[in-house]
Amino acid sequence: MFVGQSPHSMKVKKLIREVAKTNDNALLIGEVGSGKQHAAREMHNRSKQKNRPFVVLNCTAVGDTITEADILGQISEGHLGVERKIGILEQAHKGILYLENVQDLAVEFQQRLCNIFTEGRFQRIGEKRFIQVTLRVFAATTDPELSNSESFRKDLLSLLSSFVIPIPKLSERKQDIPILFTHFLEEYCNEFNRELPAVPAELFESMMEYHWRGDVQELKNAIRNLVLMSPEGTLSVEFLPFEFKHHPYENLVGKELPDAISEVEGYLIKRALSRFAGNQTKAAHALNVSEAALRYKMKKYGLTRKAF
Repeated sequence: MFVGQSPHSMKVKKLIREVAKTNDNALLIGEVGSGKQHAAREMHNRSKQKNRPFVVLNCTAVGDTITEADILGQISEGHLGVERKIGILEQAHKGILYLENVQDLAVEFQQRLCNIFTEGRFQRIGEKRFIQVTLRVFAATTDPELSNSESFRKDLLSLLSSFVIPIPKLSERKQDIPILFTHFLEEYCNEFNRELPAVPAELFESMMEYHWRGDVQELKNAIRNLVLMSPEGTLSVEFLPFEFKHHPYENLVGKELPDAISEVEGYLIKRALSRFAGNQTKAAHALNVSEAALRYKMKKYGLTRKAF
Protein backbone atom coordinates (compact mmCIF):
# COMPACT_ATOMS: atom_id res chain seq x y z
CA MET A 1 0.00 0.00 0.00
CA PHE A 2 1.27 3.47 -0.89
CA VAL A 3 0.98 5.52 2.31
CA GLY A 4 0.67 9.30 2.56
CA GLN A 5 -1.67 12.29 2.47
CA SER A 6 0.62 14.98 1.00
CA PRO A 7 -0.26 16.52 -2.40
CA HIS A 8 2.53 14.45 -4.02
CA SER A 9 1.21 11.24 -2.47
CA MET A 10 -2.39 11.99 -3.41
CA LYS A 11 -1.29 12.46 -7.02
CA VAL A 12 0.46 9.07 -7.00
CA LYS A 13 -2.58 7.40 -5.44
CA LYS A 14 -4.82 8.83 -8.17
CA LEU A 15 -2.47 7.53 -10.87
CA ILE A 16 -2.39 4.10 -9.22
CA ARG A 17 -6.19 3.91 -9.19
CA GLU A 18 -6.58 5.04 -12.79
CA VAL A 19 -3.77 2.91 -14.27
CA ALA A 20 -5.00 -0.16 -12.38
CA LYS A 21 -8.33 0.02 -14.23
CA THR A 22 -6.60 -0.44 -17.58
CA ASN A 23 -4.73 -3.43 -18.96
CA ASP A 24 -1.66 -1.38 -19.98
CA ASN A 25 1.97 -1.54 -18.95
CA ALA A 26 3.43 1.14 -16.69
CA LEU A 27 6.83 2.62 -15.91
CA LEU A 28 7.50 3.79 -12.36
CA ILE A 29 10.31 6.32 -11.88
CA GLY A 30 11.81 7.11 -8.48
CA GLU A 31 14.90 6.96 -6.32
CA VAL A 32 16.10 3.86 -4.50
CA GLY A 33 13.81 3.12 -1.56
CA SER A 34 11.08 5.58 -2.61
CA GLY A 35 8.36 2.92 -2.73
CA LYS A 36 8.12 1.98 -6.42
CA GLN A 37 7.41 -1.68 -5.70
CA HIS A 38 4.79 -0.76 -3.08
CA ALA A 39 3.03 1.34 -5.73
CA ALA A 40 3.29 -1.49 -8.28
CA ARG A 41 1.85 -4.03 -5.84
CA GLU A 42 -1.04 -1.71 -5.03
CA MET A 43 -1.79 -1.40 -8.76
CA HIS A 44 -1.72 -5.19 -8.98
CA ASN A 45 -4.12 -5.50 -6.04
CA ARG A 46 -6.54 -3.09 -7.72
CA SER A 47 -6.24 -4.57 -11.22
CA LYS A 48 -7.99 -7.32 -13.16
CA GLN A 49 -4.89 -9.44 -12.47
CA LYS A 50 -5.27 -9.19 -8.67
CA ASN A 51 -5.89 -12.95 -8.33
CA ARG A 52 -2.96 -13.80 -10.61
CA PRO A 53 0.77 -13.81 -9.72
CA PHE A 54 2.96 -10.76 -9.13
CA VAL A 55 6.43 -11.93 -10.17
CA VAL A 56 9.57 -9.84 -9.63
CA LEU A 57 12.54 -9.92 -12.01
CA ASN A 58 15.57 -7.99 -10.73
CA CYS A 59 17.15 -6.78 -13.96
CA THR A 60 20.43 -5.91 -12.22
CA ALA A 61 21.01 -9.63 -11.58
CA VAL A 62 20.11 -10.82 -15.10
CA GLY A 63 23.15 -12.47 -16.69
CA ASP A 64 24.74 -12.87 -13.26
CA THR A 65 22.77 -14.70 -10.57
CA ILE A 66 19.65 -14.81 -12.75
CA THR A 67 20.28 -16.87 -15.87
CA GLU A 68 18.47 -17.23 -19.17
CA ALA A 69 17.08 -20.57 -17.91
CA ASP A 70 15.66 -18.78 -14.83
CA ILE A 71 13.73 -16.43 -17.11
CA LEU A 72 12.69 -18.74 -19.96
CA GLY A 73 12.60 -22.09 -18.19
CA GLN A 74 14.35 -25.22 -19.40
CA ILE A 75 13.72 -28.75 -20.58
CA SER A 76 16.54 -31.22 -19.97
CA GLU A 77 17.25 -34.91 -19.58
CA GLY A 78 17.84 -35.95 -15.99
CA HIS A 79 18.32 -39.14 -14.02
CA LEU A 80 14.57 -39.49 -13.67
CA GLY A 81 13.81 -38.66 -17.30
CA VAL A 82 12.76 -35.29 -18.73
CA GLU A 83 13.05 -32.49 -16.21
CA ARG A 84 11.08 -29.28 -16.67
CA LYS A 85 12.06 -25.98 -15.05
CA ILE A 86 9.35 -23.31 -15.04
CA GLY A 87 10.83 -19.88 -15.74
CA ILE A 88 9.89 -16.44 -14.50
CA LEU A 89 7.91 -15.58 -17.64
CA GLU A 90 5.73 -18.65 -17.33
CA GLN A 91 5.23 -18.02 -13.61
CA ALA A 92 3.89 -14.56 -14.44
CA HIS A 93 1.47 -15.80 -17.14
CA LYS A 94 -1.82 -13.82 -17.01
CA GLY A 95 -0.43 -11.85 -14.08
CA ILE A 96 2.05 -9.02 -13.48
CA LEU A 97 5.73 -9.16 -14.37
CA TYR A 98 7.58 -6.52 -12.32
CA LEU A 99 10.91 -5.48 -13.84
CA GLU A 100 12.97 -3.99 -11.02
CA ASN A 101 15.89 -1.71 -12.00
CA VAL A 102 14.97 -2.07 -15.67
CA GLN A 103 17.70 0.44 -16.60
CA ASP A 104 20.28 -2.25 -15.73
CA LEU A 105 18.92 -4.86 -18.15
CA ALA A 106 21.66 -6.13 -20.48
CA VAL A 107 21.23 -5.14 -24.13
CA GLU A 108 20.88 -8.75 -25.36
CA PHE A 109 18.06 -9.40 -22.90
CA GLN A 110 16.39 -6.13 -23.86
CA GLN A 111 15.96 -7.42 -27.41
CA ARG A 112 14.81 -10.84 -26.21
CA LEU A 113 12.17 -9.43 -23.88
CA CYS A 114 11.01 -6.89 -26.46
CA ASN A 115 10.34 -9.74 -28.93
CA ILE A 116 8.52 -11.80 -26.27
CA PHE A 117 6.31 -8.90 -25.18
CA THR A 118 5.48 -8.06 -28.82
CA GLU A 119 4.80 -11.64 -30.00
CA GLY A 120 3.35 -12.99 -26.75
CA ARG A 121 5.34 -16.21 -26.96
CA PHE A 122 8.75 -17.69 -26.14
CA GLN A 123 10.68 -20.95 -26.14
CA ARG A 124 12.02 -22.77 -23.14
CA ILE A 125 15.69 -23.67 -23.39
CA GLY A 126 15.95 -27.17 -24.88
CA GLU A 127 12.46 -27.07 -26.40
CA LYS A 128 11.44 -26.23 -29.97
CA ARG A 129 7.77 -25.47 -29.47
CA PHE A 130 6.60 -21.99 -28.52
CA ILE A 131 4.74 -21.25 -25.31
CA GLN A 132 2.05 -18.58 -25.44
CA VAL A 133 2.26 -16.06 -22.61
CA THR A 134 0.04 -13.15 -21.60
CA LEU A 135 1.83 -10.57 -19.48
CA ARG A 136 1.13 -7.18 -18.05
CA VAL A 137 4.43 -5.48 -17.24
CA PHE A 138 5.21 -2.92 -14.56
CA ALA A 139 8.80 -1.69 -14.86
CA ALA A 140 10.70 0.44 -12.36
CA THR A 141 13.74 2.64 -12.84
CA THR A 142 15.84 5.06 -10.83
CA ASP A 143 16.87 6.86 -14.03
CA PRO A 144 14.56 9.77 -14.92
CA GLU A 145 16.51 10.22 -18.18
CA LEU A 146 16.09 6.63 -19.39
CA SER A 147 14.50 7.83 -22.62
CA ASN A 148 17.79 9.59 -23.47
CA SER A 149 19.95 6.55 -22.76
CA GLU A 150 21.86 5.23 -25.77
CA SER A 151 22.12 1.78 -24.17
CA PHE A 152 18.40 1.21 -23.68
CA ARG A 153 16.21 0.16 -26.59
CA LYS A 154 13.60 2.74 -27.54
CA ASP A 155 11.13 0.09 -28.75
CA LEU A 156 11.25 -1.72 -25.40
CA LEU A 157 10.87 1.55 -23.49
CA SER A 158 7.86 2.41 -25.63
CA LEU A 159 6.25 -0.94 -24.79
CA LEU A 160 6.85 -0.45 -21.06
CA SER A 161 5.76 3.17 -20.70
CA SER A 162 2.12 3.28 -21.75
CA PHE A 163 1.77 5.10 -18.44
CA VAL A 164 4.58 6.83 -16.52
CA ILE A 165 4.21 7.16 -12.74
CA PRO A 166 6.75 9.42 -10.96
CA ILE A 167 7.28 8.36 -7.34
CA PRO A 168 8.30 11.38 -5.20
CA LYS A 169 11.25 11.38 -2.82
CA LEU A 170 10.51 11.41 0.90
CA SER A 171 12.16 14.85 1.04
CA GLU A 172 9.43 16.08 -1.32
CA ARG A 173 6.63 14.80 0.91
CA LYS A 174 7.94 15.33 4.43
CA GLN A 175 4.47 15.89 5.82
CA ASP A 176 3.91 12.16 5.23
CA ILE A 177 6.67 11.19 7.69
CA PRO A 178 4.45 11.07 10.82
CA ILE A 179 1.84 9.06 8.87
CA LEU A 180 4.47 6.64 7.56
CA PHE A 181 6.05 6.32 11.02
CA THR A 182 2.71 5.44 12.61
CA HIS A 183 1.84 3.04 9.78
CA PHE A 184 5.12 1.10 9.99
CA LEU A 185 5.12 1.16 13.80
CA GLU A 186 1.68 -0.48 13.86
CA GLU A 187 2.70 -2.93 11.13
CA TYR A 188 5.79 -4.17 12.96
CA CYS A 189 4.16 -4.19 16.39
CA ASN A 190 1.50 -6.50 14.91
CA GLU A 191 4.10 -8.63 13.12
CA PHE A 192 6.24 -9.13 16.22
CA ASN A 193 3.28 -9.27 18.60
CA ARG A 194 4.45 -6.20 20.52
CA GLU A 195 2.41 -3.72 22.51
CA LEU A 196 2.02 -0.42 20.65
CA PRO A 197 4.12 2.17 22.55
CA ALA A 198 3.21 5.80 23.19
CA VAL A 199 5.00 8.15 20.79
CA PRO A 200 6.17 11.56 22.10
CA ALA A 201 4.97 14.35 19.81
CA GLU A 202 8.41 16.01 19.81
CA LEU A 203 9.87 12.89 18.15
CA PHE A 204 8.41 13.95 14.80
CA GLU A 205 10.36 17.23 14.80
CA SER A 206 13.62 15.27 14.84
CA MET A 207 12.34 12.90 12.16
CA MET A 208 11.34 15.79 9.89
CA GLU A 209 14.80 17.35 10.15
CA TYR A 210 16.69 14.10 9.49
CA HIS A 211 17.82 13.52 5.90
CA TRP A 212 16.53 10.06 4.96
CA ARG A 213 19.16 9.15 2.37
CA GLY A 214 17.60 5.71 1.92
CA ASP A 215 14.16 7.29 1.44
CA VAL A 216 11.04 5.45 2.68
CA GLN A 217 12.93 2.14 2.86
CA GLU A 218 15.40 3.60 5.37
CA LEU A 219 12.51 4.91 7.47
CA LYS A 220 10.82 1.50 7.36
CA ASN A 221 14.04 -0.33 8.36
CA ALA A 222 14.64 2.14 11.20
CA ILE A 223 11.18 1.51 12.65
CA ARG A 224 11.58 -2.25 12.33
CA ASN A 225 14.81 -2.05 14.33
CA LEU A 226 13.14 0.27 16.84
CA VAL A 227 10.34 -2.24 17.49
CA LEU A 228 12.76 -5.16 17.78
CA MET A 229 15.31 -3.41 19.99
CA SER A 230 13.04 -1.46 22.34
CA PRO A 231 11.66 -3.13 25.48
CA GLU A 232 8.05 -4.14 24.95
CA GLY A 233 5.60 -1.28 25.41
CA THR A 234 8.30 1.42 25.37
CA LEU A 235 9.97 3.54 22.70
CA SER A 236 13.77 3.63 23.02
CA VAL A 237 14.72 6.54 20.77
CA GLU A 238 18.44 5.72 21.02
CA PHE A 239 17.83 3.02 18.40
CA LEU A 240 16.74 5.57 15.79
CA PRO A 241 19.34 6.85 13.25
CA PHE A 242 19.13 10.46 14.41
CA GLU A 243 19.56 12.47 17.61
CA PHE A 244 16.22 12.83 19.34
CA LYS A 245 15.42 16.41 20.37
CA HIS A 246 14.00 16.14 23.85
CA HIS A 247 11.23 18.44 24.96
CA PRO A 248 12.81 21.74 26.10
CA TYR A 249 11.12 21.46 29.51
CA GLU A 250 12.29 17.90 30.16
CA ASN A 251 15.37 19.13 32.05
CA LEU A 252 13.03 20.86 34.52
CA VAL A 253 11.51 17.60 35.70
CA GLY A 254 12.41 16.99 39.36
CA LYS A 255 13.24 20.61 40.11
CA GLU A 256 11.35 22.66 42.68
CA LEU A 257 8.79 25.03 41.15
CA PRO A 258 10.59 28.33 42.07
CA ASP A 259 13.84 27.05 40.52
CA ALA A 260 12.03 25.87 37.37
CA ILE A 261 10.25 29.21 36.99
CA SER A 262 13.54 31.09 37.40
CA GLU A 263 15.24 28.95 34.75
CA VAL A 264 12.46 29.53 32.22
CA GLU A 265 12.27 33.24 33.04
CA GLY A 266 16.02 33.71 32.66
CA TYR A 267 16.00 31.83 29.35
CA LEU A 268 13.20 33.96 27.88
CA ILE A 269 14.93 37.18 28.93
CA LYS A 270 18.19 36.07 27.30
CA ARG A 271 16.33 35.22 24.08
CA ALA A 272 14.57 38.60 24.01
CA LEU A 273 17.75 40.59 24.66
CA SER A 274 19.65 38.59 22.07
CA ARG A 275 16.87 39.11 19.52
CA PHE A 276 17.04 42.89 19.93
CA ALA A 277 20.85 43.16 20.32
CA GLY A 278 20.60 44.14 23.99
CA ASN A 279 17.94 46.84 23.47
CA GLN A 280 16.10 46.73 26.81
CA THR A 281 13.14 48.85 25.64
CA LYS A 282 12.31 46.48 22.77
CA ALA A 283 13.01 43.38 24.88
CA ALA A 284 10.72 44.61 27.67
CA HIS A 285 7.96 45.36 25.14
CA ALA A 286 8.26 41.88 23.60
CA LEU A 287 8.08 40.29 27.05
CA ASN A 288 5.19 42.56 28.10
CA VAL A 289 6.99 43.85 31.24
CA SER A 290 8.22 47.29 32.27
CA GLU A 291 11.83 48.28 31.65
CA ALA A 292 12.28 48.60 35.41
CA ALA A 293 11.07 45.03 35.90
CA LEU A 294 13.37 43.83 33.12
CA ARG A 295 16.42 45.55 34.65
CA TYR A 296 15.57 44.07 38.06
CA LYS A 297 15.37 40.55 36.63
CA MET A 298 18.57 41.04 34.59
CA LYS A 299 20.37 41.92 37.82
CA LYS A 300 18.72 38.97 39.59
CA TYR A 301 19.97 36.48 36.96
CA GLY A 302 23.36 38.13 36.48
CA LEU A 303 22.63 39.30 32.92
CA THR A 304 24.62 42.34 31.78
CA ARG A 305 23.89 44.53 28.78
CA LYS A 306 27.44 44.06 27.44
CA ALA A 307 26.74 40.36 26.91
CA PHE A 308 24.27 41.21 24.11
